Amino acid sequence: MWNRLFVAVIVAFLLIPVRAFADAEQDCEKGITMLKAELKKKHPDDVRQRLQQALSNAQNEVTENDWPECVTFVTEARKGLRR
Repeated sequence: MWNRLFVAVIVAFLLIPVRAFADAEQDCEKGITMLKAELKKKHPDDVRQRLQQALSNAQNEVTENDWPECVTFVTEARKGLRR
């Protein structure tokens, strides 16, 4: 009985990061799409430069499969757009 419970708890803890990882990947991909769309719009040169840098950094993180870092770059770019 305790062995089954122990195994169930271990499996549950192992699945949590997988789900978060998948969410981060999806958020990253949506963010990159948003950055590309924003770069097609008219923005001041400084904002445009920050968007381009954020896109470049996010795309680099995709090649490294570092989804949380990609999301960080996208989030920072979104904050820059709100200013």
